[in-house]
Amino acid sequence: MEEKKNIPQDIHPIQISTKINAPIERVWEAITTPELMRQWFVGVESEELHDGDTFKFLEMFGDKQMMHECLILEMVEPSKFRHTWAYPELSQASSTVNWDLETNADMTEVIVTQEGIHKLIPDLPALTPERLINFWSIALSKHLKLFLER
Repeated sequence: MEEKKNIPQDIHPIQISTKINAPIERVWEAITTPELMRQWFVGVESEELHDGDTFKFLEMFGDKQMMHECLILEMVEPSKFRHTWAYPELSQASSTVNWDLETNADMTEVIVTQEGIHKLIPDLPALTPERLINFWSIALSKHLKLFLER
């Protein structure tokens, strides 16, 4: 059998979750309202987010800033938010980020799944699964959780 080359090694999605002591409606607002996103996540340039909208933000990547561009694929209030995740200045490829919210009494579990990062890595070799796992872990467990539980 012929050996297959160039098969992505990280075709499995990244998934990070955390439980937050806040109602699902409050968590939904925090992840979909640009004014609130700027307080815990990133400086989203938009004022409102809707299905089909694009939002942009800058992130430090090592010692330089990188522009992110995200196209909203689906918003199902208050439980599902899906968007692309791209670096248009560096790559034509994109991945997909799924935010799933599940409620249990006053607790909300936030599950972020990023799929398709292997499409980005050829143009961005420093963008490893480990780097994204660390990024999402800090974003959810530290920033979002602290923002909502204060």
